[in-house]
Amino acid sequence: MATAKSTTTAEINDIQRRMAQIRHELHQEVKEAVRGAQSLTDWRSQVRNHPWLALGAAAAVGYLVVPKRRSETPAIASVGPPAYGLVAAAPVAPVSQPRGSPWSVLGTAFNLLAPVAVRAAQNYVLQNLEQWLTQQPSGPAETRPGPRPGGGARTASPFGAPGQPREAR
Repeated sequence: MATAKSTTTAEINDIQRRMAQIRHELHQEVKEAVRGAQSLTDWRSQVRNHPWLALGAAAAVGYLVVPKRRSETPAIASVGPPAYGLVAAAPVAPVSQPRGSPWSVLGTAFNLLAPVAVRAAQNYVLQNLEQWLTQQPSGPAETRPGPRPGGGARTASPFGAPGQPREAR
């Protein structure tokens, strides 16, 4: 009897261990599925993963959103006195505007890309300036002796260098 009881206890423990392992694996799989669903619905991750497709979609939406130009009929202005002999004027055919030349397409592309290029240049210059400033030794303004509210001479800026902890007072 003791062996039958010990084998059933071992089987029960084995089943409980497997169930706990399955629950743990299920929990991990659900977490991964949630992460995957969140990355699919996050537009930033889509732009990060497919930048050219996002750029093309944005250009297509921009093209569809902007209305077409209206061709306006020229207004006829009379400079002299009205002609009494004319009963009706001949209808004026609308003047169609010429199609865009390659230069106008290049101008449009330049107008779209110029702000992006300027922003990239600004970011590049700012990063290099910040890097250069962090590499510079502390200037004479920080080591200026003089009275301090807490007493003693000033030895460093109260804020410290970027990335350095503030000194205790």
